Amino acid sequence: MWGEDAWCYVEDKAKLIAEAARLIKPQGKIAFTDWMEGPAGLTGAEAARYLGFMKFPNVLTLGEYQSLLEANGCFVRIARDTGRFAPSVSLYLDMIEKQLTYDALKIIGFDTALAQTLTGEMRFVQSLAQVGKIIQGLMVAEKTR
Repeated sequence: MWGEDAWCYVEDKAKLIAEAARLIKPQGKIAFTDWMEGPAGLTGAEAARYLGFMKFPNVLTLGEYQSLLEANGCFVRIARDTGRFAPSVSLYLDMIEKQLTYDALKIIGFDTALAQTLTGEMRFVQSLAQVGKIIQGLMVAEKTR
């Protein structure tokens, strides 16, 4: 089972992991990347702003995902930060501001005030990523039972 940067939208991650583990056979693999809370941790205010902007119901850490996988009969082979999140957010902002500005404005009806708000929120996400509060985590686990 494979997922890429999408499980952050799922409200009940414990149920998601349980179902993924149920569906695979013994020695089957669960591998995914996701936007996770990093080792620096989020304050309550940072979490509320981040989750509200991204429309995520919650965000887990590498350790929390590892615990859920292990509780569902999986051996975690890899649980690490990919190191790609902060550079990707910076690239995204550069592309929006330097190359794809017209396209982005067209999508939002040329609402420049909204564009400034969205860019400001992405800069906030960038600031969280740069200090390790938000990461792209990589998890690879194998079902043992």
